[in-house]
Amino acid sequence: MFQRPRLLFCCFDFIPTASLLSRRITYYLKALSGNFVVSLVCIKDPDHPHIELYEKARLLRVPLKQGTLQERIEQFERALRRQLESEDYVIAHSFDLVSGQILAKLKQQLGYHLVFEASTLSSQVWPYSQPEPGLAAENFKSAKTLAAFSADALIVATEQQKNYLQSQGLCKPPIHVLYNPAFPRKEISPRKEISASPSAYFQFLHLGGESQLASLHTALEALITLPQELNFQLALGGYYSEKSKTQLNTLKETLNSRRSVIWPSMKRAIEAITILCSRTHAALLVLEQEPRNVELGGAMPELADFCMWGLPIIAADLPCVREFLSPEEALFFTPGNSAMLAECMKELAASPQRQAQLASASLAKADTFQPSRFVEQALRLYNQWIDQQSEHAEPLSELLPDITPSMFPTTSNPSAPSLSQEQDTIIVPPASLCPLPE
Repeated sequence: MFQRPRLLFCCFDFIPTASLLSRRITYYLKALSGNFVVSLVCIKDPDHPHIELYEKARLLRVPLKQGTLQERIEQFERALRRQLESEDYVIAHSFDLVSGQILAKLKQQLGYHLVFEASTLSSQVWPYSQPEPGLAAENFKSAKTLAAFSADALIVATEQQKNYLQSQGLCKPPIHVLYNPAFPRKEISPRKEISASPSAYFQFLHLGGESQLASLHTALEALITLPQELNFQLALGGYYSEKSKTQLNTLKETLNSRRSVIWPSMKRAIEAITILCSRTHAALLVLEQEPRNVELGGAMPELADFCMWGLPIIAADLPCVREFLSPEEALFFTPGNSAMLAECMKELAASPQRQAQLASASLAKADTFQPSRFVEQALRLYNQWIDQQSEHAEPLSELLPDITPSMFPTTSNPSAPSLSQEQDTIIVPPASLCPLPE
């Protein structure tokens, strides 16, 4: 009888949230939980139990005591080591350098296949998201550190990321590109023409997060410089935690009070992003000219969502954006130049023909970011790795499920939560929970 292989995911972060990393992990679980016995070790937060079933996988959350970042890392590593030694895993999949180090140390002893997810690198991102980045950034400063992990495979989200890692000397393990999956919608059609009525507002959408507050500041500065009679509105979405509250409040105070801005909830549910995309007229892909955006490129989940919903896009002119969009498919502005961004916003709002052209270009890119495509590619990669591990393993390609829209969340469900301009807090029913251990 065929025994499902055991797979371990490791992530030094909270799962689930509306972050990019959480999104990728969620779709890996959708792809693999039917064919593997999947466990995920992640960080525990006050709102979730130690053990929980999520997408048919077992989430094992590690409570971390207060302390320095290095002390929390050491606590997480001890818990991860205990889990690795308690069960036999065929593949261990790391999503950060913290868990990657301990997986590399035990790989030869325990004999699993090691996969490293490099769609984000701590050395590039942590200086913007961690309160004490210096220690971790020094420890993980160079991407060459990944070579010490003895990974059997690397996974990235863009070709630019692949080229960057290869330029850092990572040529031995194969590097696979899995584009970020968008939050899906059932029907994809061109957006309706915007009303020419003077009283009608024109809404732009900015998706970001607490590590992208500089780009949010650029978008707000552009909005302030626009004439009041244009009746523009800016909707903000993405993953913002409680620690972002002070920075967001500061940005609010700098904004003209007459300007219409839909501010994000501190604990925004994942469904909010699709709701915002369905109600907006155009999208802003605002990125600053920082090393993490210029060198590594970033995974840009916002672009996937914008294309899935057929939104006309105004984007920062960076190589990571040019990988997907040409000047015929988006309006470009110089990164950090709020005045140029404002001109692009005026130009787009004034031309329904240009809106339709860019909306069609976005829809043409949607297939690249389809969740079903990500699921199928992930399954085929794991099928390949299992075949390499054992000649007697049943090929996972024979176990591929039918990819249907019902596998993925959708806002077309009548019972789905709604998001109004007056109230942007969404309450999502909790998932089924496993009993906590005694």
